[in-house]
Amino acid sequence: MSVAFWTALAFTVYTYVGYPALLWVWARLKRRPTTYLWGSALPKVAVVIPAYNEESVIADKLRMVLVSRYPRDLLRVLLVSDGSADGTLAAAKSVCDPRLTVIEKTMRSGKMATVNYAMSLVSEPLVIMTDAGEQFDEETVARLVARFADPSVGAVSGELGFVALDTGCSRSLGVYWRYEKAIRALEAIVGSVVGVTGPVYAMRRALFRPLPADTILDDLAIPLEIIKQGYRVSYERSALAFERATQLSQHEFVRKRRTLAGNYQAIGRYWRLLLPGSPIAWQFWSHKVFRLLVPYALVVMLLTAAALPAPLRAIAFFAQGLFYGLALTAVFMHRSKRPWLSIPYMFCVLNWAAIAGSYHYFAGRASVRWEKVK
Repeated sequence: MSVAFWTALAFTVYTYVGYPALLWVWARLKRRPTTYLWGSALPKVAVVIPAYNEESVIADKLRMVLVSRYPRDLLRVLLVSDGSADGTLAAAKSVCDPRLTVIEKTMRSGKMATVNYAMSLVSEPLVIMTDAGEQFDEETVARLVARFADPSVGAVSGELGFVALDTGCSRSLGVYWRYEKAIRALEAIVGSVVGVTGPVYAMRRALFRPLPADTILDDLAIPLEIIKQGYRVSYERSALAFERATQLSQHEFVRKRRTLAGNYQAIGRYWRLLLPGSPIAWQFWSHKVFRLLVPYALVVMLLTAAALPAPLRAIAFFAQGLFYGLALTAVFMHRSKRPWLSIPYMFCVLNWAAIAGSYHYFAGRASVRWEKVK
């Protein structure tokens, strides 16, 4: 039983500490990549925005994208409404710009089906995907495009920032997201990012393959499809989109539950990328698969600590009790901003979401339709 405890502990430490540390070492040892620059002719770009019931934000989002610092004659924006039941279409059409195309799908079919349909209408060599609710930096388009001067790059992830991090949940989410962004930056240096930032990423149009309509996570499935074709997925930290951080932990839990359910689906569909010889096997296992298994390792640690010899048994129980106690204290203190409370709290929320995500996926309760979580 003590072997089980140490194995579970080592597994958890590797997943959250060892993997990023090894990535950092590999990135330091890797030769500096060649810098590629576009010639005088920049490529045409289409910005695709799938939307559902975004009346309150869509006009501002379209204006933000249309004022991007990129040649006007090379930029087109395509909005596809997925059966919106509010004034999304009217709000979008109020933005008068010849570069804007507004398409209505009368029947709601989910995000992946909407993306498939939108991509069938795109002929530009580069496509930027973004959501309706996030603010867009005026330099984001140009910074994403710059990465494609490297012919080995098939997709590029931008970076999501959070504004108004003024609650405990928001603060802990901010710490977690900074941790995730650091890992993505290192993955991009050593090879490919595993997944992209949903509200801001780009791809080569020629590499897009229509995906099943029941795909839960387009921002994971699309880059994996591109990696399968022998291209890299890069990361541009200065290509920014911003959103207001979730104010309630219940909302963030729902988001993570759906994301982690989608990870199960992606693993089942792209298991060949886990095999030896895959360019991202190590990253895929460590970043996606192991994260789903950590909650069960935590349970093993709790159940097998009694088998440890004294005084290790007491230390193990005390350390676990203290950690979970701090997370519980954060609940009663309304998710305090103090990192020593908010980090254990968010860690527990995310791991509980992994368990709930597995149930939702295998029970067939993970929806392909996106709902606004504010």
